[in-house]
Amino acid sequence: MLTVLTPDQDSALVAWQNDFVSCLLEDYQVHLKNDISALGIRSLCYDENEHTLIISNIETRRVHLINLFTGQLRWYDHHEATVRHIFRYQNEIITSSWDGTVRVVNFNTLAERLMLTDRYMGRSPFVTISPEGQYLFSYSYDVEKDSLCQTNIVRKWSYGNGNLIQIFSDTGFHKSGTRSGVCIPIGDRIYIISNSGFLNVFHINSGRLLKANSIAGDFRTMCMVPAFKTIIASDITGHIYLYNLLNDRLFASYRIHGNDITCIKVHPRKPDTFFTCSFDGHVKIWQLPDVKCLHTIEVDHHELWSFTFIKDLLVVGSTSGYIYFYDISDLSNVFVKGRIFLSDHVYALFPQDSNQFYTSDISILNISRKQDKEIIEGKHAEYLLSLFNSPNVLHELFGQEYEFPGSISTQNRMIRQIPEILS
Repeated sequence: MLTVLTPDQDSALVAWQNDFVSCLLEDYQVHLKNDISALGIRSLCYDENEHTLIISNIETRRVHLINLFTGQLRWYDHHEATVRHIFRYQNEIITSSWDGTVRVVNFNTLAERLMLTDRYMGRSPFVTISPEGQYLFSYSYDVEKDSLCQTNIVRKWSYGNGNLIQIFSDTGFHKSGTRSGVCIPIGDRIYIISNSGFLNVFHINSGRLLKANSIAGDFRTMCMVPAFKTIIASDITGHIYLYNLLNDRLFASYRIHGNDITCIKVHPRKPDTFFTCSFDGHVKIWQLPDVKCLHTIEVDHHELWSFTFIKDLLVVGSTSGYIYFYDISDLSNVFVKGRIFLSDHVYALFPQDSNQFYTSDISILNISRKQDKEIIEGKHAEYLLSLFNSPNVLHELFGQEYEFPGSISTQNRMIRQIPEILS
C-alpha cells in the first residue's frame, strides 16, 4: 500500500534528506577517473532561447549541445574534420570546418539542411551571416588546394538555397604560418582580415575593393564595437588594433596580452566594455575609449580559443577540456562559479566550493574518503555518486527553474535503501 505523506510530513522528509546529504558531503570527495580523456574546447556558442551551450572541440569533428535547463547532452558528427566556428541563427546551427565546408543544421532534429563547399574551398576557420539574414559569408584557405591561388578566399552564399553568389579574393598574399581570418558584413561593406596582415574593405554587392590596410604581422580575429563605430582586430603577438569605420583607418595599437589573442567580444550590456582571451591563459576585461584594463582572469595554463556570455556569466573554453563559468555581475569582483569537463560523449559539471555535481554518466567519476583518500568502489560508490549527482546544481549555477522527472513526486522522494556499510 502506498502511503501519501501530509504536506508537513513531506517537507520534513525533504529537510531530513538535505541534512543527510550535507553530512555525507563533508566526508567524501569526487574526482574524474584518470582514463577519461578531455576534449579541448575550440568554439562556444550560447543559444538564449533554448538555454543551450553549443560546443566544438580540438581535433574532433563533433558538435556538442548541453541543455542547461535539463542537463541533456546531444551531439552530431556531420563534418569530416575539426569544427572551427559556430553560430546560431533562427532555428539552425551554422558551422565552418577544417574539412572545407560550411554546414547548416536544424537545432531540434540535428538534421543537415545545407552543405556549402566549392571545388577549391580549403579549410574554413570562420562563417557569418549578413545583417538581414539573406547571405552567408565563409572564409577559407584555398591556397592549400589550388596552386594558382595566392590569397585566402571569402565566399558569399545564399542562406536560403546554398547557391554560391560571389567571391572576394583580393585579401592579400597568404602566409602559411598562421591559419586565421574573419569577415564582418556591416551595411553595404564587408571587412576582412587575414593572416596576410591585411584588413581590406569591399563593397558587399559589387565585390570592389574599397580600401586596403595592413600591419607587419598576422591578424587573428576581430569584432565590431557599434557604440564607438570601431572595429577591434588582434594579431598573434598579443596586440590589438583599433579601426575607425567612419574614415576607414587604423588609428591605434596596444599590446594587451603576452601571446596570440584568439577571441574578442563586447560585453552584452555594457557597450563600452570588451573582453579578450589569449593563448597566455588569461581573459582580460577592457574599457573604451582609453583601453583601460578593468580586470584580468587567470583561467588556467592552457590555450584559450573562445568564450561567450550567459546573462551575468562569462563562459570560457580551454584546451584543457574544461569550460569555466565566471560571475561578471560586478566587473571589479569577478569570480569563478563552476566548470564543466567535457569528454567524447559525457560531461560533468562541478560548482565551485561544493562536492555536489551534475553528470550525464556517474561512471566517469571516482569517489574517495577525505580522511584516508581511499577510493570507494562497487555498490557503495554507486550509491554515493547517485546521491551527490544533483540536477539542482544547474539551477544554482545558471539561475533557471526546471522540474526534473521524479523530483516532485512524493513516492519518489525517498532516498533509496542505504547500503549496509553506511547504515
